[in-house]
Amino acid sequence: MKTYRETMDELRFTEQEKEAMVDRLLEGGGSRRRGLNLRCAAVAVAAAAVLTVGAGAAVVLTPAGEVFASVLGGAPAQTEILDWMGVPVGASDTHNGVTITADAIIGDAYSYAVVYSIAREDGQPLAEDLEPLGNGVLPLTFDRADTSVGVTGGSSHGSAYFYDADPSEPSIQYVEKMTSDVPLEPGTATASFRNLYRMGKDFQDKIPVAEGKWKIRFQFSFPDSSVRLPGGQTFQLNGMEAVLDGVTISPLSIQVDYTVKEELVWDNQSQENGRESEHDREQSYRFFESLPLSLNMADGSTVDLSSLGGSIDPETGRTVCRKGGIFEEILDLSTVESVTVAGITLPVTP
Repeated sequence: MKTYRETMDELRFTEQEKEAMVDRLLEGGGSRRRGLNLRCAAVAVAAAAVLTVGAGAAVVLTPAGEVFASVLGGAPAQTEILDWMGVPVGASDTHNGVTITADAIIGDAYSYAVVYSIAREDGQPLAEDLEPLGNGVLPLTFDRADTSVGVTGGSSHGSAYFYDADPSEPSIQYVEKMTSDVPLEPGTATASFRNLYRMGKDFQDKIPVAEGKWKIRFQFSFPDSSVRLPGGQTFQLNGMEAVLDGVTISPLSIQVDYTVKEELVWDNQSQENGRESEHDREQSYRFFESLPLSLNMADGSTVDLSSLGGSIDPETGRTVCRKGGIFEEILDLSTVESVTVAGITLPVTP
C-alpha cells in the first residue's frame, strides 16, 4: 500500500497544496510531550479517522488471520501468527440501517490494530460507484471518530484507512493501527463514530453516505508476544550523548526507547500557514527523526525503520524519546536476526 504522500502525488494538486494537506493530517504536538506521526504510514486520503470498538449483537466470528490478511499479510505462515496473536471480536452497533462491527483485534506491549466492517442492513452497497484510489484506499471519512483503550498518560500515533477486503460482498472495512508510547493494559475499549462521508474529487467536499452515531465496546485484550531486548548502551546522536533504554519487538511492531542527555527546547511558534517553525523542525530531526533504526533479517536483507513515528518528551536536563510503529506485514521473529539502533546491534531471540 502506498504512503499518504504518494497518494497525494497521484492527484492534481500543486506541491504547496499537497504539502499543506499532508501536514494538516500528520502533524501533531504539544508544549512538553510531542507526538510524531508516521509519515510512511498508509492513511486514508484526507479521511483517516481514529477509533476502537465496543459491545453489540452477537455475530458469526471470523478468524483473525482471515480478518487481517488484507492489511498484515495473508501468506500461510503469516496467517498462523495472526490467528495466534489476534482475537475475533464481533461487537457491533446499528444506527439508521447501517451497522459497524469490530471484527478482530491484534496487539502487543505497545501497539494494536483493529479491523471494522461497515454494512447496510438491507444488504445494498454502502455507496454507489465507490471506487478505490490507486493504492486500494477508499475515499471515505468519519465526521468524528473517538477511541479510548484505557491508556493513562503518554501519547500515541498511527494510521487508519478504509478499504474493501472482498468486492464481491457489500460491506467495506476500516482499519486502525496505533502505537502508544506507554505500555498497553487489558481492559475495555470504547469507540464512537459519527456520520460517514465520501470525499469529493478535490478532497474538499464531503458527500453524506451514512448519518448517525455508533458506539461500540469490547474487551481490549490479546496475547502479547513481545520480546524485550536489553538496553543501557551509550551512543552519539548528532553530537549529543544518548542512552539506549531498551527495544521491544514482536511480530506486529517495534518500540525503541532512548534518552538524549540534553534538554530540547521548543519555541512553539507556528508559522502563518499553521506549520511548525523552522527551529522546531530542526530540533525534531536532531533529536528524533535522524535516529537510524533497522531490522537485520536472517536472509541477509535489511529493513529500514528510521522513518517510524513516536514521541519526544523534554525533561529537565534530558529528552526522553520513543520511536516505533506497526510493521507493514506481520513478521515471523525467527526470520529477524537482530535490530540495529544508531550502530548498536541487538540479537533477537524469539
